[in-house]
Amino acid sequence: MGGAVSAGEDNDELIDNLKEAQYIRTELVEQAFRAIDRADYYLEEFKDNAYKDLAWKHGNIHLSAPCIYSEVMEALDLQPGLSFLNLGSGTGYLSSMVGLILGKYLFNH
Repeated sequence: MGGAVSAGEDNDELIDNLKEAQYIRTELVEQAFRAIDRADYYLEEFKDNAYKDLAWKHGNIHLSAPCIYSEVMEALDLQPGLSFLNLGSGTGYLSSMVGLILGKYLFNH
């Protein structure tokens, strides 16, 4: 997993590649990925890697590969009104996407 799926130039190309490889399969997950730009969760000097399907770690900052996040989100069958607890939530990238799906009553700490 990771690396071979995408080397996109922007967030939309990353999502297109994840869809083509069938990591993203539902409309809700696709919308969440398109709404949250992965580069916003990178340090400025590392943003050139933001649209690659690779995990990234710098000190205490960690992002898993987008294909991993998409598999998690698809497997959870997320729907508005459900609860979600993300322990060790890292940068908040996954929690932000999940929050878009769960809706306005979400608590995110």
